[in-house]
Amino acid sequence: MKTALLAATDRGWQTAEVIHRGLVGSDFLKCDRGIKQALAGAWQNYDGIVCVMAAGIVVRCLAGLLRSKHSDPCVIVVDEAGNHVVSLLSGHIGGGNQLAEKVAEICDGIPVITTASDVSGHTAVDLWTIDNNLLIVNPGLLAAVSTKLLNSDSLAVYQEKNFIDTLPDDFRACTNQADADIVISLLTRHQENSLQLIPRVRFIGFGCRRGATLEEFREVLNELEHRYDIDLRSVGGLASIDLKNDEEGLLAAAQHYGWPVQFFSKEQLSDVAVPTRSEIVHEKIGVYGVCEAAAILAASLKGRTGKLELSKIKWERITAAVAQIVF
Repeated sequence: MKTALLAATDRGWQTAEVIHRGLVGSDFLKCDRGIKQALAGAWQNYDGIVCVMAAGIVVRCLAGLLRSKHSDPCVIVVDEAGNHVVSLLSGHIGGGNQLAEKVAEICDGIPVITTASDVSGHTAVDLWTIDNNLLIVNPGLLAAVSTKLLNSDSLAVYQEKNFIDTLPDDFRACTNQADADIVISLLTRHQENSLQLIPRVRFIGFGCRRGATLEEFREVLNELEHRYDIDLRSVGGLASIDLKNDEEGLLAAAQHYGWPVQFFSKEQLSDVAVPTRSEIVHEKIGVYGVCEAAAILAASLKGRTGKLELSKIKWERITAAVAQIVF
């Protein structure tokens, strides 16, 4: 996590120095133009912000910056002595609670966590979706569903397939989608009172010529979605041969969509049986195909089994295939 450190006084900077020595990826931010300006400057450039100062100052300075729990960086407030470390903003999705615990460990202080699920012992629904690689279609309903869990001690979960093997103790499986608080499905349907989750179980394998651009990859992805009915929200990552691990267009596409990208060796790809074999590709790089085998391998990691959903499609400088985890 890329973290900014701010302080308001000399004593605060001394504590910030202690935190900096123990916190990898932390930077000091100058406050020459004031705390508010420093926070505004850090807002778009850091994942976390640690403020060694009074909480009231931070709250007043944050007022105009807040947008969404899904995009705001986490904010931690530490008193000047390092005795109390408060997770003030984006505790779950933003990683604030974990950062507060880490900073408290460094300062030998006490982490102050106020998120309701942590206090009550219930499952944090937002973190659970992240841990299980589920995309939230209607995040505006997250707070209501989380509140229902706190009030009723249980949530009903409907799955189109057995995407999640083991549910938390305070979740219960149900067979009627209309009764569900949470619906996990690749086929999203509007249901007013349920949190809709899409499992990221598809993986796109790519082959490409040298120099294929981000725009070319985006055009391919757009066509996969609209012509071949591959919902990009269900994509869990990209894959290719390790010879392409420096391909700027591919790496930029992964970054643009927020997907991890995996690279496999010729030996790994050669062990995968694929329906489309190219003698030309074999002559050039030593395998009969890249995109199909890479997609299957990406969907088959961690003890899973991947099955080709969309066989190799060829564009001018890019080839692509899609595999899905079998359930």
